[in-house]
Amino acid sequence: MPSEEINKSTAFHSSCASCCSDVSETSTLVYDHETWSDFVPRVHQLCRQLWPSASEDEEFVVEKLKGGSYNRIIGIETPSSTGAAHGSYILRIPRYEFAQQAREIAILRYVRQQTSIPTTEVIFFDPTTENPLNEPYMVQTRILGQSLQDVYPTLNHEQKRAIAKQWGQILLSQRTVKNSSLGVVHATTNEDGTIEFAINPYDVHSAVDPDPADVGLSPAQSVLEMFVTQFERWEAAHIRSSRAPPPAYKPEEYDRLIAVAKDMDAAGFFKDTTFALCHLDLFPRNVMVDIQSDGAANITGVLDWDSAVFAPDFAVCAPPSWIWAWKDDDDEPLDEAEITPDNPEDQTLKRDFEDVVGDELHDFFYAPQYRMARRLFDLALEGVRSNEAFDDAQELMKEWADFQSTATGPLPEVEVELSGLHVSSTEDGDAHSANDGDAHSADDGDAHSTD
Repeated sequence: MPSEEINKSTAFHSSCASCCSDVSETSTLVYDHETWSDFVPRVHQLCRQLWPSASEDEEFVVEKLKGGSYNRIIGIETPSSTGAAHGSYILRIPRYEFAQQAREIAILRYVRQQTSIPTTEVIFFDPTTENPLNEPYMVQTRILGQSLQDVYPTLNHEQKRAIAKQWGQILLSQRTVKNSSLGVVHATTNEDGTIEFAINPYDVHSAVDPDPADVGLSPAQSVLEMFVTQFERWEAAHIRSSRAPPPAYKPEEYDRLIAVAKDMDAAGFFKDTTFALCHLDLFPRNVMVDIQSDGAANITGVLDWDSAVFAPDFAVCAPPSWIWAWKDDDDEPLDEAEITPDNPEDQTLKRDFEDVVGDELHDFFYAPQYRMARRLFDLALEGVRSNEAFDDAQELMKEWADFQSTATGPLPEVEVELSGLHVSSTEDGDAHSANDGDAHSADDGDAHSTD
Protein backbone atom coordinates (compact mmCIF):
# COMPACT_ATOMS: atom_id res chain seq x y z
CA MET A 1 0.00 0.00 0.00
CA PRO A 2 1.55 3.33 -0.97
CA SER A 3 1.74 6.05 1.63
CA GLU A 4 -1.04 8.59 1.77
CA GLU A 5 -0.09 12.17 1.08
CA ILE A 6 -1.99 14.59 3.30
CA ASN A 7 -1.34 17.83 1.45
CA LYS A 8 0.77 18.24 -1.66
CA SER A 9 0.68 22.03 -1.79
CA THR A 10 1.75 22.89 1.75
CA ALA A 11 4.53 25.43 2.23
CA PHE A 12 7.11 23.92 4.55
CA HIS A 13 9.50 25.24 7.15
CA SER A 14 13.12 25.45 6.14
CA SER A 15 14.77 24.80 9.47
CA CYS A 16 18.38 25.04 10.51
CA ALA A 17 17.52 23.63 13.92
CA SER A 18 16.14 20.35 15.12
CA CYS A 19 13.26 19.47 17.40
CA CYS A 20 15.48 16.67 18.63
CA SER A 21 18.93 18.02 17.90
CA ASP A 22 20.87 15.63 20.15
CA VAL A 23 22.22 12.61 18.35
CA SER A 24 20.69 9.55 19.97
CA GLU A 25 22.52 6.57 21.34
CA THR A 26 21.94 3.38 19.43
CA SER A 27 18.62 1.64 20.04
CA THR A 28 19.72 -1.51 18.24
CA LEU A 29 19.91 -3.53 21.44
CA VAL A 30 17.20 -1.77 23.43
CA TYR A 31 14.49 -1.92 20.77
CA ASP A 32 15.85 -4.74 18.61
CA HIS A 33 16.33 -2.36 15.67
CA GLU A 34 18.66 -3.04 12.79
CA THR A 35 21.86 -1.00 12.75
CA TRP A 36 21.76 2.59 11.55
CA SER A 37 24.06 1.87 8.63
CA ASP A 38 21.70 -0.85 7.40
CA PHE A 39 18.62 1.30 7.91
CA VAL A 40 19.77 4.49 6.16
CA PRO A 41 19.61 3.11 2.58
CA ARG A 42 15.96 2.17 3.09
CA VAL A 43 15.21 5.68 4.38
CA HIS A 44 16.77 7.10 1.20
CA GLN A 45 14.67 4.70 -0.87
CA LEU A 46 11.53 5.90 0.92
CA CYS A 47 12.49 9.53 0.29
CA ARG A 48 12.84 8.87 -3.46
CA GLN A 49 9.40 7.31 -3.42
CA LEU A 50 7.77 10.17 -1.48
CA TRP A 51 9.46 12.99 -3.42
CA PRO A 52 9.86 11.60 -6.96
CA SER A 53 10.66 15.04 -8.39
CA ALA A 54 14.03 15.08 -6.62
CA SER A 55 16.96 15.11 -9.02
CA GLU A 56 19.12 12.00 -9.13
CA ASP A 57 22.12 14.31 -8.82
CA GLU A 58 20.95 15.64 -5.44
CA GLU A 59 20.95 13.71 -2.19
CA PHE A 60 18.50 13.72 0.66
CA VAL A 61 20.11 14.54 4.01
CA VAL A 62 19.14 11.88 6.55
CA GLU A 63 19.95 12.59 10.20
CA LYS A 64 19.78 10.28 13.19
CA LEU A 65 17.97 12.08 16.01
CA LYS A 66 17.22 11.35 19.63
CA GLY A 67 14.03 9.32 19.73
CA GLY A 68 11.43 8.87 22.42
CA SER A 69 10.05 5.88 24.27
CA TYR A 70 7.47 5.16 21.60
CA ASN A 71 8.93 6.41 18.32
CA ARG A 72 12.19 6.23 16.40
CA ILE A 73 12.95 9.75 15.10
CA ILE A 74 14.86 10.63 11.91
CA GLY A 75 15.46 14.03 10.35
CA ILE A 76 15.13 14.50 6.58
CA GLU A 77 16.22 17.47 4.47
CA THR A 78 14.84 17.42 0.93
CA PRO A 79 16.96 18.79 -1.94
CA SER A 80 16.11 22.02 -3.75
CA SER A 81 14.92 20.09 -6.81
CA THR A 82 11.80 19.09 -4.85
CA GLY A 83 10.52 22.63 -5.37
CA ALA A 84 7.80 23.72 -2.94
CA ALA A 85 8.46 20.60 -0.88
CA HIS A 86 12.07 21.64 -0.24
CA GLY A 87 12.55 21.78 3.51
CA SER A 88 12.99 19.89 6.74
CA TYR A 89 10.90 16.96 7.93
CA ILE A 90 10.68 14.45 10.73
CA LEU A 91 10.20 10.73 10.07
CA ARG A 92 8.50 8.97 13.00
CA ILE A 93 8.52 5.18 13.19
CA PRO A 94 6.57 3.53 16.03
CA ARG A 95 8.64 1.22 18.20
CA TYR A 96 5.68 -0.95 19.17
CA GLU A 97 2.85 -2.68 17.35
CA PHE A 98 0.18 -1.15 19.59
CA ALA A 99 0.88 2.38 18.32
CA GLN A 100 -2.32 4.16 17.31
CA GLN A 101 -1.22 6.08 14.25
CA ALA A 102 -4.74 6.95 13.11
CA ARG A 103 -5.43 8.67 16.42
CA GLU A 104 -2.16 10.61 16.28
CA ILE A 105 -3.03 11.91 12.84
CA ALA A 106 -6.59 12.73 13.89
CA ILE A 107 -5.58 14.82 16.88
CA LEU A 108 -2.92 16.74 14.94
CA ARG A 109 -5.45 17.57 12.25
CA TYR A 110 -7.96 18.57 14.90
CA VAL A 111 -5.55 20.85 16.77
CA ARG A 112 -4.50 22.60 13.56
CA GLN A 113 -8.13 23.06 12.52
CA GLN A 114 -9.59 24.13 15.86
CA THR A 115 -6.82 26.16 17.53
CA SER A 116 -4.07 28.67 16.82
CA ILE A 117 -1.56 26.59 18.79
CA PRO A 118 1.49 26.00 16.56
CA THR A 119 2.17 22.33 15.92
CA THR A 120 3.56 20.03 13.29
CA GLU A 121 1.70 18.91 10.15
CA VAL A 122 1.46 15.35 8.90
CA ILE A 123 2.51 15.17 5.23
CA PHE A 124 2.72 11.43 4.53
CA PHE A 125 1.85 8.31 6.46
CA ASP A 126 1.57 4.59 5.93
CA PRO A 127 0.03 2.34 8.62
CA THR A 128 1.23 -0.81 6.83
CA THR A 129 4.59 -2.50 6.37
CA GLU A 130 4.31 -2.44 2.57
CA ASN A 131 6.95 0.24 2.04
CA PRO A 132 10.76 0.45 1.84
CA LEU A 133 11.05 0.62 5.63
CA ASN A 134 8.94 -2.50 6.14
CA GLU A 135 7.39 -0.61 9.04
CA PRO A 136 4.54 1.88 9.60
CA TYR A 137 5.70 5.48 9.51
CA MET A 138 4.64 9.10 9.54
CA VAL A 139 6.36 12.12 7.95
CA GLN A 140 5.78 15.51 9.58
CA THR A 141 7.02 19.04 9.07
CA ARG A 142 9.98 19.88 11.27
CA ILE A 143 9.44 22.78 13.65
CA LEU A 144 12.00 25.53 13.98
CA GLY A 145 13.73 25.88 17.31
CA GLN A 146 15.13 24.05 20.31
CA SER A 147 13.55 22.08 23.12
CA LEU A 148 12.33 24.43 25.84
CA GLN A 149 13.46 21.81 28.38
CA ASP A 150 17.05 22.31 27.23
CA VAL A 151 17.14 26.10 26.94
CA TYR A 152 14.82 27.48 29.63
CA PRO A 153 17.42 27.57 32.42
CA THR A 154 19.71 29.60 30.16
CA LEU A 155 17.14 32.26 29.22
CA ASN A 156 17.37 35.77 30.61
CA HIS A 157 14.55 37.28 32.66
CA GLU A 158 12.80 39.03 29.78
CA GLN A 159 12.88 35.87 27.68
CA LYS A 160 11.36 33.88 30.54
CA ARG A 161 8.63 36.52 30.91
CA ALA A 162 7.79 36.08 27.24
CA ILE A 163 7.54 32.30 27.68
CA ALA A 164 5.31 32.72 30.77
CA LYS A 165 2.85 34.85 28.82
CA GLN A 166 2.85 32.60 25.76
CA TRP A 167 2.31 29.53 27.98
CA GLY A 168 -0.76 31.20 29.42
CA GLN A 169 -2.09 31.80 25.92
CA ILE A 170 -1.60 28.13 24.99
CA LEU A 171 -3.60 27.02 28.02
CA LEU A 172 -6.36 29.49 27.21
CA SER A 173 -6.38 28.30 23.59
CA GLN A 174 -6.99 24.75 24.77
CA ARG A 175 -9.90 25.88 26.94
CA THR A 176 -11.63 27.58 24.01
CA VAL A 177 -12.10 24.18 22.34
CA LYS A 178 -15.09 22.71 24.19
CA ASN A 179 -17.12 19.54 23.83
CA SER A 180 -20.28 18.24 25.49
CA SER A 181 -18.63 14.95 26.42
CA LEU A 182 -15.31 13.64 27.64
CA GLY A 183 -13.19 11.42 25.41
CA VAL A 184 -10.60 11.17 22.64
CA VAL A 185 -10.65 12.64 19.14
CA HIS A 186 -11.36 10.30 16.24
CA ALA A 187 -11.30 11.37 12.59
CA THR A 188 -12.97 9.90 9.51
CA THR A 189 -12.05 10.98 5.98
CA ASN A 190 -15.00 11.00 3.59
CA GLU A 191 -14.84 10.11 -0.10
CA ASP A 192 -14.87 13.79 -1.03
CA GLY A 193 -11.81 14.40 1.14
CA THR A 194 -13.60 16.20 3.94
CA ILE A 195 -12.81 15.15 7.49
CA GLU A 196 -15.36 14.47 10.19
CA PHE A 197 -14.33 14.43 13.84
CA ALA A 198 -16.00 12.49 16.63
CA ILE A 199 -15.27 11.99 20.33
CA ASN A 200 -14.83 8.36 21.40
CA PRO A 201 -14.60 6.98 24.96
CA TYR A 202 -11.29 6.95 26.79
CA ASP A 203 -9.25 3.80 26.29
CA VAL A 204 -8.60 1.11 28.80
CA HIS A 205 -5.25 -0.36 27.79
CA SER A 206 -6.26 -4.00 27.91
CA ALA A 207 -6.81 -6.64 25.28
CA VAL A 208 -9.82 -7.91 27.22
CA ASP A 209 -11.60 -4.56 27.26
CA PRO A 210 -14.19 -3.94 24.52
CA ASP A 211 -13.32 -1.69 21.63
CA PRO A 212 -13.95 1.87 22.91
CA ALA A 213 -16.25 2.45 19.95
CA ASP A 214 -18.48 -0.37 21.24
CA VAL A 215 -18.61 0.86 24.83
CA GLY A 216 -20.92 3.78 24.19
CA LEU A 217 -20.50 7.32 25.43
CA SER A 218 -23.19 9.44 26.95
CA PRO A 219 -23.41 12.71 24.99
CA ALA A 220 -23.49 14.64 28.26
CA GLN A 221 -21.59 12.38 30.66
CA SER A 222 -20.81 14.00 33.99
CA VAL A 223 -17.37 14.04 35.57
CA LEU A 224 -18.52 11.61 38.25
CA GLU A 225 -20.00 9.24 35.64
CA MET A 226 -16.70 9.33 33.81
CA PHE A 227 -14.75 8.40 36.95
CA VAL A 228 -17.13 5.58 37.87
CA THR A 229 -17.16 4.20 34.33
CA GLN A 230 -13.39 4.32 33.91
CA PHE A 231 -12.55 2.72 37.25
CA GLU A 232 -15.16 -0.02 36.71
CA ARG A 233 -13.67 -0.78 33.29
CA TRP A 234 -10.16 -0.91 34.73
CA GLU A 235 -11.31 -3.19 37.53
CA ALA A 236 -12.97 -5.55 35.07
CA ALA A 237 -9.89 -5.51 32.85
CA HIS A 238 -7.63 -6.42 35.77
CA ILE A 239 -9.92 -9.23 36.90
CA ARG A 240 -9.95 -10.74 33.42
CA SER A 241 -6.30 -10.13 32.57
CA SER A 242 -3.58 -12.74 32.99
CA ARG A 243 -0.95 -10.04 33.50
CA ALA A 244 0.34 -9.89 37.06
CA PRO A 245 -0.80 -6.70 38.85
CA PRO A 246 1.33 -4.76 41.36
CA PRO A 247 2.07 -6.99 44.39
CA ALA A 248 -0.17 -5.08 46.83
CA TYR A 249 -2.96 -4.53 44.29
CA LYS A 250 -6.49 -5.85 44.71
CA PRO A 251 -9.25 -5.31 42.11
CA GLU A 252 -11.39 -3.59 44.74
CA GLU A 253 -8.83 -0.77 44.78
CA TYR A 254 -10.89 0.87 42.06
CA ASP A 255 -13.99 0.85 44.29
CA ARG A 256 -12.05 2.99 46.74
CA LEU A 257 -11.07 5.44 44.02
CA ILE A 258 -14.73 5.60 43.01
CA ALA A 259 -15.56 6.47 46.63
CA VAL A 260 -13.12 9.40 46.49
CA ALA A 261 -14.69 10.60 43.23
CA LYS A 262 -18.16 10.43 44.82
CA ASP A 263 -16.92 12.42 47.80
CA MET A 264 -15.45 15.10 45.53
CA ASP A 265 -18.67 15.28 43.57
CA ALA A 266 -20.80 15.52 46.74
CA ALA A 267 -18.57 18.36 47.94
CA GLY A 268 -19.43 20.27 44.75
CA PHE A 269 -15.96 20.22 43.22
CA PHE A 270 -17.22 18.91 39.87
CA LYS A 271 -20.12 21.36 39.66
CA ASP A 272 -20.38 23.43 36.46
CA THR A 273 -17.17 21.91 35.07
CA THR A 274 -16.84 22.17 31.30
CA PHE A 275 -14.87 19.82 29.04
CA ALA A 276 -11.98 21.24 27.04
CA LEU A 277 -9.11 20.06 24.87
CA CYS A 278 -6.23 18.90 27.06
CA HIS A 279 -2.71 18.01 25.89
CA LEU A 280 -2.02 15.86 29.01
CA ASP A 281 1.76 16.05 28.50
CA LEU A 282 2.23 19.80 28.19
CA PHE A 283 5.69 20.26 29.64
CA PRO A 284 8.86 22.01 28.39
CA ARG A 285 10.17 18.76 26.89
CA ASN A 286 7.33 18.86 24.35
CA VAL A 287 7.62 22.54 23.40
CA MET A 288 9.92 24.16 20.86
CA VAL A 289 11.26 27.68 21.29
CA ASP A 290 13.21 29.90 18.89
CA ILE A 291 15.62 32.53 20.18
CA GLN A 292 15.74 35.23 17.52
CA SER A 293 18.67 37.48 16.68
CA ASP A 294 17.17 40.37 18.67
CA GLY A 295 16.93 38.11 21.74
CA ALA A 296 13.17 37.55 21.57
CA ALA A 297 12.01 34.10 22.70
CA ASN A 298 9.05 32.64 20.82
CA ILE A 299 7.30 29.32 21.24
CA THR A 300 7.28 27.80 17.75
CA GLY A 301 5.49 24.53 18.32
CA VAL A 302 3.82 22.15 20.75
CA LEU A 303 4.68 18.51 20.07
CA ASP A 304 3.38 15.07 21.05
CA TRP A 305 -0.38 15.53 21.06
CA ASP A 306 -0.75 11.73 20.95
CA SER A 307 -2.40 11.50 24.36
CA ALA A 308 -4.62 14.60 24.04
CA VAL A 309 -8.23 14.24 25.17
CA PHE A 310 -11.28 16.25 26.12
CA ALA A 311 -10.98 16.60 29.88
CA PRO A 312 -12.53 18.52 32.80
CA ASP A 313 -11.31 22.06 33.38
CA PHE A 314 -9.24 21.07 36.40
CA ALA A 315 -7.19 18.66 34.22
CA VAL A 316 -6.46 21.39 31.66
CA CYS A 317 -5.40 23.86 34.36
CA ALA A 318 -2.22 22.26 35.67
CA PRO A 319 -0.07 25.17 36.93
CA PRO A 320 3.29 25.49 35.16
CA SER A 321 5.22 25.98 38.39
CA TRP A 322 8.48 25.27 36.53
CA ILE A 323 8.19 28.81 35.11
CA TRP A 324 8.83 30.38 38.52
CA ALA A 325 10.39 27.39 40.32
CA TRP A 326 12.48 25.53 37.76
CA LYS A 327 13.43 21.94 38.42
CA ASP A 328 14.79 19.28 36.11
CA ASP A 329 11.86 16.92 36.82
CA ASP A 330 8.97 18.85 35.29
CA ASP A 331 6.29 16.22 35.65
CA GLU A 332 3.70 17.68 38.05
CA PRO A 333 3.15 21.02 39.70
CA LEU A 334 4.95 21.55 42.98
CA ASP A 335 2.74 21.22 46.05
CA GLU A 336 3.75 24.77 46.90
CA ALA A 337 2.83 26.06 43.41
CA GLU A 338 0.50 28.68 44.90
CA ILE A 339 3.13 30.05 47.27
CA THR A 340 4.66 33.34 46.18
CA PRO A 341 8.32 32.80 45.27
CA ASP A 342 10.95 34.56 47.40
CA ASN A 343 12.85 35.85 44.38
CA PRO A 344 11.30 39.09 42.97
CA GLU A 345 12.07 38.00 39.42
CA ASP A 346 10.27 34.68 39.97
CA GLN A 347 7.35 36.60 41.48
CA THR A 348 7.15 38.58 38.25
CA LEU A 349 7.12 35.38 36.15
CA LYS A 350 4.25 33.94 38.18
CA ARG A 351 2.32 37.20 37.94
CA ASP A 352 2.88 37.38 34.17
CA PHE A 353 1.35 33.92 33.73
CA GLU A 354 -1.58 34.68 36.04
CA ASP A 355 -2.31 37.99 34.33
CA VAL A 356 -2.83 36.10 31.07
CA VAL A 357 -5.04 33.27 32.39
CA GLY A 358 -7.07 35.54 34.69
CA ASP A 359 -8.53 35.22 38.20
CA GLU A 360 -11.44 33.02 37.06
CA LEU A 361 -9.22 29.94 36.84
CA HIS A 362 -7.26 30.50 40.06
CA ASP A 363 -8.87 27.65 42.04
CA PHE A 364 -8.54 25.19 39.16
CA PHE A 365 -4.81 25.89 39.07
CA TYR A 366 -3.96 26.00 42.74
CA ALA A 367 -6.70 24.69 45.06
CA PRO A 368 -5.70 21.37 46.72
CA GLN A 369 -8.97 19.65 45.81
CA TYR A 370 -8.31 20.23 42.10
CA ARG A 371 -4.69 19.13 42.38
CA MET A 372 -6.03 15.88 43.86
CA ALA A 373 -8.72 15.70 41.17
CA ARG A 374 -5.97 15.90 38.50
CA ARG A 375 -4.21 12.94 40.10
CA LEU A 376 -7.48 11.02 40.24
CA PHE A 377 -8.03 11.80 36.56
CA ASP A 378 -4.58 10.44 35.68
CA LEU A 379 -5.42 7.20 37.47
CA ALA A 380 -8.76 7.01 35.65
CA LEU A 381 -7.01 7.29 32.30
CA GLU A 382 -4.00 5.05 32.98
CA GLY A 383 -5.25 2.63 35.63
CA VAL A 384 -3.35 1.19 38.59
CA ARG A 385 -0.91 -0.80 36.48
CA SER A 386 2.35 -0.32 38.33
CA ASN A 387 3.73 -0.11 41.84
CA GLU A 388 4.19 3.61 41.32
CA ALA A 389 0.51 4.05 40.37
CA PHE A 390 -0.54 1.90 43.32
CA ASP A 391 1.49 4.06 45.71
CA ASP A 392 0.05 7.21 44.15
CA ALA A 393 -3.49 5.89 44.63
CA GLN A 394 -2.80 5.16 48.30
CA GLU A 395 -1.22 8.58 48.85
CA LEU A 396 -4.13 10.28 47.10
CA MET A 397 -6.73 8.55 49.28
CA LYS A 398 -4.84 9.46 52.44
CA GLU A 399 -4.36 13.05 51.30
CA TRP A 400 -8.06 13.30 50.48
CA ALA A 401 -8.97 11.99 53.96
CA ASP A 402 -6.63 14.55 55.56
CA PHE A 403 -8.14 17.30 53.41
CA GLN A 404 -11.66 16.38 54.51
CA SER A 405 -10.67 16.37 58.15
CA THR A 406 -9.28 19.90 57.98
CA ALA A 407 -11.55 21.56 55.39
CA THR A 408 -14.19 24.01 56.54
CA GLY A 409 -17.85 23.45 55.75
CA PRO A 410 -19.82 20.21 55.42
CA LEU A 411 -18.01 17.51 53.44
CA PRO A 412 -18.82 13.81 53.18
CA GLU A 413 -16.66 11.68 55.43
CA VAL A 414 -14.09 9.23 54.17
CA GLU A 415 -12.33 6.50 56.09
CA VAL A 416 -8.95 5.20 55.00
CA GLU A 417 -7.01 2.29 56.44
CA LEU A 418 -3.89 1.80 54.37
CA SER A 419 -2.90 -1.41 56.10
CA GLY A 420 -6.20 -3.07 55.25
CA LEU A 421 -6.67 -1.12 52.01
CA HIS A 422 -10.13 -0.06 53.14
CA VAL A 423 -12.03 3.07 52.17
CA SER A 424 -15.65 3.85 52.88
CA SER A 425 -17.79 6.83 51.99
CA THR A 426 -20.83 8.04 53.93
CA GLU A 427 -22.01 10.24 51.06
CA ASP A 428 -24.43 7.57 49.86
CA GLY A 429 -24.23 5.17 52.77
CA ASP A 430 -22.30 2.54 50.83
CA ALA A 431 -19.28 0.86 52.35
CA HIS A 432 -16.56 -0.63 50.19
CA SER A 433 -14.11 -3.11 51.70
CA ALA A 434 -11.31 -5.21 50.37
CA ASN A 435 -13.44 -8.28 51.02
CA ASP A 436 -16.49 -7.15 49.07
CA GLY A 437 -15.33 -9.16 46.07
CA ASP A 438 -17.58 -7.30 43.62
CA ALA A 439 -16.55 -7.87 40.02
CA HIS A 440 -17.65 -5.52 37.26
CA SER A 441 -17.92 -6.66 33.68
CA ALA A 442 -15.99 -4.60 31.15
CA ASP A 443 -19.26 -4.27 29.29
CA ASP A 444 -20.66 -2.20 32.19
CA GLY A 445 -18.54 0.80 31.25
CA ASP A 446 -19.52 3.69 29.06
CA ALA A 447 -16.39 5.58 28.54
CA HIS A 448 -11.51 6.18 27.60
CA SER A 449 -6.52 7.21 25.96
CA THR A 450 4.31 10.72 22.16
CA ASP A 451 7.23 10.81 22.27
